[in-house]
Amino acid sequence: MKKMLSIIILLVLPSVSLNAFSQNNKVLICHKGKEVSVAAAAVATHINQHGDTRGECPEVRPEPEPDPEVRATVVMMRCEGVADNSVLIVSASSSEGLGVVAGLDCAITLSRLLNTGHTIRSITSGSAEDDGGMLHFYTDYLLLGKEPVRE
Repeated sequence: MKKMLSIIILLVLPSVSLNAFSQNNKVLICHKGKEVSVAAAAVATHINQHGDTRGECPEVRPEPEPDPEVRATVVMMRCEGVADNSVLIVSASSSEGLGVVAGLDCAITLSRLLNTGHTIRSITSGSAEDDGGMLHFYTDYLLLGKEPVRE
């Protein structure tokens, strides 16, 4: 019986110590949004080939619920100098109800939009020739905002 117990201990002991060693040689990584332990030798491969990161995964915050009382608004407009030296909106696209249309004064429209909480997200400028060879300079604006929902 002692001999049998000794044989069992000799067979089990190496696997216990090997298992204990392998647990100490593990590194926590964030793999595809899940925390896993991998061998230290495999960490570089996970980082380089999978885009994993060392340590715990970052906390994922849920998207905020949209406010039913507010809607997002978008304004795209092109302003251009005209013959009488004023700068007018020559083309526009906007969310319904904002009243941004071609022919309005560009500066007045921009100030109204900024005063109502819109922010300028992009400004680009350039030039183009019309059919008569006349050079026109223009500025394109992209504005984003929010406004109360009207019923």
